[in-house]
Amino acid sequence: MTDTTLRNGNSATPALDAARQNEWRLLQVYLYYRLLLAVSLISAYMFTDTKPGSTSTQDQQLYFATIVTYLALAILSLLTARLRTGRLGIQVFIIIVTDILAIGILEYANGQTNSNLTILLVVTVAAGSILVEGKLANFFAAIATLVVLYKQGYSAFVKGSFSQDDLVQSALIGIACFATSIFAQQIAKRLRESTELAGKQAKDLANLEELNHHIIQRMRTGILVVDGNDEILLINDACWRLLGMPRMSEHIKLENVSPELEQQLIQWRENNFVRTRPFRSSLSGPEVQANFTSLDTGEGNNALIFIDDNTRMAQQAQQLKLASLGGLTASIAHEIRNPLGAISHAAQLLQESTQLNKGDARLAEIIHQHCVRMNKVIENVLQLSRRKPVQPELLNMQEWLLHFIEEFKSTQNEPVEIEFKITRPDLSFRIDPSQIGQVLTNLFQNGLRYSEKSTGKRFLRVVADFSIQTEQPFVDIIDRGPGVSDDMRDKIFEPFYTSEKSGTGLGLYIARELCEANQARLDYIPTKTGSCFRITFSHPARIVTI
Repeated sequence: MTDTTLRNGNSATPALDAARQNEWRLLQVYLYYRLLLAVSLISAYMFTDTKPGSTSTQDQQLYFATIVTYLALAILSLLTARLRTGRLGIQVFIIIVTDILAIGILEYANGQTNSNLTILLVVTVAAGSILVEGKLANFFAAIATLVVLYKQGYSAFVKGSFSQDDLVQSALIGIACFATSIFAQQIAKRLRESTELAGKQAKDLANLEELNHHIIQRMRTGILVVDGNDEILLINDACWRLLGMPRMSEHIKLENVSPELEQQLIQWRENNFVRTRPFRSSLSGPEVQANFTSLDTGEGNNALIFIDDNTRMAQQAQQLKLASLGGLTASIAHEIRNPLGAISHAAQLLQESTQLNKGDARLAEIIHQHCVRMNKVIENVLQLSRRKPVQPELLNMQEWLLHFIEEFKSTQNEPVEIEFKITRPDLSFRIDPSQIGQVLTNLFQNGLRYSEKSTGKRFLRVVADFSIQTEQPFVDIIDRGPGVSDDMRDKIFEPFYTSEKSGTGLGLYIARELCEANQARLDYIPTKTGSCFRITFSHPARIVTI
């Protein structure tokens, strides 16, 4: 996946380059016209009976030499212009002046007065006025006028053939050259303004499109667009990561990326009011929620899918839940704890009585045991509701875990074996040390207890690593116990659910709540032997405080 980079302050440079490229294309059009004109003049000379410049052999030779030279220059200038090197203005000046002089020489060698060749001067002046602007365009018109008047003056003073009608006609051609220059400049100016405006609008549109693409790629909400055949047309970086970083290719089907998401899309197309359910794209991936909407693009039944990470919503819900739980536990502590203490004290007094038989003493012991258990439940709930605000710190994972494992071992009455493995010593995570310590203590105690039941040894394996898929560090706590059955996996994190007679069913629930409060995630990962509980931490640079 790649991200689009916004254009910087030099975005005017592509627009200028586009304008210059357009001017080069206009020049090439005129150069093709010159080539066609040269070929036409040679063809007319070679295949017509009446030769131009028939007044003398010298004029015919001059005429033929001029059109051949003009053809060679037309080919050379066309090849040079295709390279698009050098200054455009200089090349235009040389080409237009060459054309004006060539037409003047052909007009002289032709021997006629104001022949059809003179009209070509107007075309040349018009082309020069379009290709350049300002005084240089007027200069072309002036040169063309001087060429026409020079021929009339030469005929009058050298050959003595002065004609008033020819002079008037030459003057009209000069006026036409200036008029054409002015008119062509106005048209060229409007064309340049239109081109500049179109270029500016295209640049703004490209910047806007690039900005939109950049925003879409940087959004934390996943964006996915599919067509009527469920082929993925667009997927942003957040969606790609939320769906488990699948392998992408052209024309890939949605079912190959997320079968669960495809099933929800099918259900939504059948009933747009269906309520989607959260799902996980992978066992260790985050729980996500999909929302669908139609995308009316005129190209088919496209659908726009929003993929949201339920982590933040769960954290917000947790804040509301804890606030309600705090009021509830305060009432529980007031209404239940005092009577429970009285019952427990009375049961202890009964146990000390010498007048009780064995059956009554056993009943008093049961009362006391259950009072202790109920008191433990109340303490756990109070601890959850009165928890201090999260105070995250940036910690080195290897150093902190090694220190925690040594401290945990020192608190155990029996020897324990904890194997620790980390692949990247530079891993770091941001979390509240006291709260993550409480979570790990609970997971360590559970893992050691179940390992001892199955193998007779208090063994635990701790693995710290970095997930390339989600770009998040994680810690696995692996035991050698019997594992968790399939029908219990969805229940082990529910409050008050326990498989132990003396358990409260709040250990894993509190551990998950503490993880969510620190923007981490606690999951059960199925393994072939034993159990694996994984704590996935948020990226240290992406922590968001609620």
